[in-house]
Amino acid sequence: MANEQTQNGSLSIIALESGIEYHDIDNIPDEPLFIHMIGIRPYDLGRISQKFEIDLEDLQDLQDPDERPRLQIEDKFTMLVLRVPMNLEIGGREYSTQPIGLFTNGRDIVLLQNEEIPLRKQRLKRKLKQCTTPSTIIYNVWEQVIHSFEHTLDMIEATINSVEDSIMSELYPSEMELFFQLSRDAVFMEAALKANMRVLRRLKRVHSVGRMILDEDRLDELRVDLAQQMELSAIYRDLIENAMNAYDSIVNHNLNRVMKTLTSVSLLVSVPTLVASIYGMNVNLPFQNQNEAFIMIILISLAITIPLLIFLRSKNLV
Repeated sequence: MANEQTQNGSLSIIALESGIEYHDIDNIPDEPLFIHMIGIRPYDLGRISQKFEIDLEDLQDLQDPDERPRLQIEDKFTMLVLRVPMNLEIGGREYSTQPIGLFTNGRDIVLLQNEEIPLRKQRLKRKLKQCTTPSTIIYNVWEQVIHSFEHTLDMIEATINSVEDSIMSELYPSEMELFFQLSRDAVFMEAALKANMRVLRRLKRVHSVGRMILDEDRLDELRVDLAQQMELSAIYRDLIENAMNAYDSIVNHNLNRVMKTLTSVSLLVSVPTLVASIYGMNVNLPFQNQNEAFIMIILISLAITIPLLIFLRSKNLV
């Protein structure tokens, strides 16, 4: 597949029926085409809009990171917007999901992405390049969306397991900041999955895109796969919530133990302090005229403190 690459992205052009590659969108022949842009560039959007009679404003909607999933049917083209996960390994992310857009008139099809879709199964990307009809591209993109959530949710599960182990072994685990970010990601993943499911259900009701009739059985398979990812997302969100509750419980439990220990130590220290305070008073006291008074006072303090220490240890208070 031919590429027009710049620092900000790439544009791929291929003839669906013949597989011939083209380098210039302005000089392509009149035949069914697949246009795939990764890293949306305004100049290319203008050329695509003019070539395929797609509203430029609809193309520009994909540059908005908050663009919501939807199915929009116009007279000359159909627009399908979905949300896919971001790469969770990227630090300093502002978003957990990103929009991708499909535009087709039933003959040609355009796929716009802001960034690469995170996939564990790279064969899905190769499979996309081998599609020969707009409908198979639509099915393949849906598969990529579903598997990208599967891959991302697997990463979330692995992080959950790692942080849970840390929570059980540390009072203040160093991964908690990552865990809070993970909790935020899981919420946005579930919201994106629900929005994608609404679009898929509407696509199944419409049953056609442009002049293409979609296969209901294939759409049902996609719906089942997407529903499984929704269930996994809900499960992982609950696991994160349970882990956070466990963390709070452990912190509170450890805090209670520390407070009990400090209270017990304060009680033990108060006994010799009290005895010393009494014998520091300027009044007549027992043993005040004896040379062994200091040793006797120490022995009295120990005689009271040691049984108290034994009692507190028997109650696991120190």
